[in-house]
Amino acid sequence: ELLRCVGLDTYVMIRFLRWAYDCTFYPFLLACITIIPVYYTNPYEGDSEEGIITGGYFRFTINRLEAESVRLWVPWAYAIVFYCYCLRRVWVEWETFIALRFDFLANGDVGQNQQQQQDILRQQKRKQKQQQIQHGQHRPQNDVELHLEQYRNSCLVEYIPDSHNRDRELFEFFSAIFPNQVKRAEILLNATRLTRLIQERQNYIESYENLYAIHFREKQMYRGRNNGDNDDDDDEGQGGSNGSGRRRSKHGKPQEPKIALTNIKRPRCWPCQGQKLVKAFPYYLSEIKRLNIEIEEEHERIMVEKQKSEDTQESQNLFSMGLELGSRFVTGESTELTCTTGFVEFTNLTAKQNAIQCNLTGETNFMRTTSAPDPRDLIWENATVEASLIQWKRLQCDSLLLTGALFWSVVVTFITSISNLDRLDDFLPSWLIPKEDTFWYGLIQGYLPVIFLEFFMMFVPPILRAIAQNFIRFKTRSEVDKFVFLWHFVYRLANLLIIIVSGSIYDTLTEGISSPSAVISKIAGNIAQSSQFFLNNMIVAAGTENFFELSQSLQIIIHLGVQQVIQMEAKSNRQMEKLKAAAQFEWGWVMPPFIFAFLVGAVYCTMVPVVLGACAIFFYIATKVYIHQALYVYAQPYEGGGKLMYMLNRTVFTILYIAIIIFSTVLGLRQAPLQGPSFFFIMMIITLYMDRRVQTKFVKPSLTLALTNSRFIDEDNKKKAERAQRYQEYKAAKEEKRLDELRKSGKGGKAATVASSLKQRGKRESKSKDGDDFYLYRQPMLNKLLWETKPRPYR
Repeated sequence: ELLRCVGLDTYVMIRFLRWAYDCTFYPFLLACITIIPVYYTNPYEGDSEEGIITGGYFRFTINRLEAESVRLWVPWAYAIVFYCYCLRRVWVEWETFIALRFDFLANGDVGQNQQQQQDILRQQKRKQKQQQIQHGQHRPQNDVELHLEQYRNSCLVEYIPDSHNRDRELFEFFSAIFPNQVKRAEILLNATRLTRLIQERQNYIESYENLYAIHFREKQMYRGRNNGDNDDDDDEGQGGSNGSGRRRSKHGKPQEPKIALTNIKRPRCWPCQGQKLVKAFPYYLSEIKRLNIEIEEEHERIMVEKQKSEDTQESQNLFSMGLELGSRFVTGESTELTCTTGFVEFTNLTAKQNAIQCNLTGETNFMRTTSAPDPRDLIWENATVEASLIQWKRLQCDSLLLTGALFWSVVVTFITSISNLDRLDDFLPSWLIPKEDTFWYGLIQGYLPVIFLEFFMMFVPPILRAIAQNFIRFKTRSEVDKFVFLWHFVYRLANLLIIIVSGSIYDTLTEGISSPSAVISKIAGNIAQSSQFFLNNMIVAAGTENFFELSQSLQIIIHLGVQQVIQMEAKSNRQMEKLKAAAQFEWGWVMPPFIFAFLVGAVYCTMVPVVLGACAIFFYIATKVYIHQALYVYAQPYEGGGKLMYMLNRTVFTILYIAIIIFSTVLGLRQAPLQGPSFFFIMMIITLYMDRRVQTKFVKPSLTLALTNSRFIDEDNKKKAERAQRYQEYKAAKEEKRLDELRKSGKGGKAATVASSLKQRGKRESKSKDGDDFYLYRQPMLNKLLWETKPRPYR
């Protein structure tokens, strides 16, 4: 039931939280009866010269075991049990997921496709009747089946060469490989001017709607005052600006708003001296009308040019080819009305799966085919960017971000320095700073760096998202999420390593080349001491962060501000829809904190098992909170089919490798010649074996749909179509029989009416069978049914 309500991607997130809770809570219970008593009861009191602390909190850590202690076999055995248990649970999760993944690949997500139908047809509704009257277009009766069929049978084609960058040539290329199995092929067009005109018109439409809502609210206030209703006077700011570049008197009748011609994009700004003011509403409507004409002309020109290019084989001279290559290198986009990306729709699912799984041309970057993403996943503004440029910019950003991670210690050191109470004493009043050696001093000093660091990390995902979407220009939102997910986790991992080594990662690597043993000793010595920071981090995450997410305080403040300060009546219908729209989970933002919590638990499970208990509390609360949020607060606009599982799988195995290496190093520094190497080799072999088994048994087979399953689905669809055809023939025969009976009974008028309705139905059914009037992957700018040509009504 939870899967049906939240979708597969969100279900994977919740399953991960439950998995992480099981992998931390039950091992923590085991630690309470095994390694914690072993640590606590050991008589070793530490070594002040080596900086090993064993008092207080550290009585429950591995610091209580001296070098060459026989008791080191207890954490050795516990660590093997812990990591093997995690690997076993990974296998169980894949067994649960694989069936759901295959079902998604075969059938899609019907609930999501119904929502997709509603989203698309809501935009078409305003113009649909006019289009049907003017052009005789008809929307197929079963839109869900049509959209699901197009989604199933379409593939994305990149690296299309210049010799095939027309619809006809692309269609012929795939038809030669898959005879009579290609339904359509469409090349995306780089229509820069049309895109700019549509965006300009959209700005005018939204400006009109926003200004009309403000003006309507002012007229309401004026009528209320004239009727003796003064309740709104104090709340609405009498005597201020009406937001349209002019003032009105305290009780004056609102005049029609005016705007400055040189500042039309921000109509609420005050006009500068000497600027011409015009009435806003007539001006906006005239501009919208002008742009409607220009957009229609540009659209017509594009269609004519496209048809010419389809009918004639144009040749380019050397100069024009050089200009086009230069434009591609600088902008990443092809010249006007050309592109190297397109979509191909096949007549059956088997042909589509053959196209994306087989080696079509024997070359790497030539006609690369992948399964078409969900249309709502596409970023249409980036769809025409060349894949080669995206790869090049991705390489640049990866290099820069990796360099930044190596020197991330500068940022972490700055944050920890400004969060020191002794330093804050220079800026804050003395009564705000607790006295040293008091409970409140220790409490605040322990949590302040954690809060400051988490606050700063809040800015990392938006910066990464801006880089991915605006600089690299990924074509889908799922690719953007994957990029943010990766580097957000990398920087959280850098936080862990920097705090453990107490310095720069780059400096540590440099020092490790000259003196590896000194670096290893430094890391091992700091692991237990730095655990206090991560314990506080988990406590803050379990309480503050989870309950802040549950409270939705930011959204409440925004809505209260709109209702109490701005007033709902001063918001347009479009703005109200945005306020009412449900938020969505951004995996690059949500998942890395969860993964970081498991990383902390996996690293400290044997050395400081108390941290493992704090992680278990965090995952327990997070599971309850995010189940509630997934059911009642968030709603994913599209379904990715569980792609999150593949990122989580790779990340979990990476964490296990890191934790095994760290604990093996700690055992080696404890002068345990048997425990350290034996643990390293045993757990590395087991983990590598499980990693390989998961890849071969689950990951690779579930990336695409098997051809045998594709054929079964095609045969099933064929039988459904035959049954539907027989039913239509049966209905037609029944209507014909009824028509004959009416004619024999002398009811000619009624018979003519029935015959006319049958004729119209036949025309509609013939058009609905073609399905050529609508394609799910046609660019929105070229789909006139999706255009907005006038402002929406106020309410």
